Amino acid sequence: MFFLFGLTTREHLQSTRSASCRYCGVFAPQQLIQRRTKLSVFFIPLLTVKKTRLQACTNCGGTSRLSGMEERSLAH
Repeated sequence: MFFLFGLTTREHLQSTRSASCRYCGVFAPQQLIQRRTKLSVFFIPLLTVKKTRLQACTNCGGTSRLSGMEERSLAH
């Protein structure tokens, strides 16, 4: 018997807000992205292994991780 399993990472764009970038310092649109890594068995996603929140600058392309509180403050 053999099992077919693996990890799949997907990104979901939650929103875009204007804010200052942590890297370039320019007040530009910042994308709030949620990245999830899931364990799959026979191509069926079963379990979320890792969830990461990111802020990506549309000006310089720099990305940084966000905490849950930082994400909520930027999303509203």
